[in-house]
Amino acid sequence: MATPQPVPFLTVEDEDDWVVSFALGPLGAHRLTLMRTPHLEFMLRPEQRGVSVGAEAGQRPSLLVAVQWGSKSVDVVSTERRYSLDVSKVDGNTLAAALRVLGKMNFDQRFQLGGAA
Repeated sequence: MATPQPVPFLTVEDEDDWVVSFALGPLGAHRLTLMRTPHLEFMLRPEQRGVSVGAEAGQRPSLLVAVQWGSKSVDVVSTERRYSLDVSKVDGNTLAAALRVLGKMNFDQRFQLGGAA
């Protein structure tokens, strides 16, 4: 398994859009963003609904397949690739908020959410 990418911080939004965005690299120069906009999903075909996963500018978003949540690491699996993240530097309140929003994102069980103890 690849060495987890360091996540110096993450941001969480819990309003119209549900967003968990991991800053990647020692300085957080890149982002891995998980986003769901439930109030607009009715306009999408069923196979397009779910949590979009976007990593780099210009990259076509993929859909979230699974999240394995650990105390110091998070594995994110999309339809395109797998990300291994080191969240040991992120404070516990922010991690708890991210996990809560991920739970909301999974209201229809479109992805596997594991290890969320």
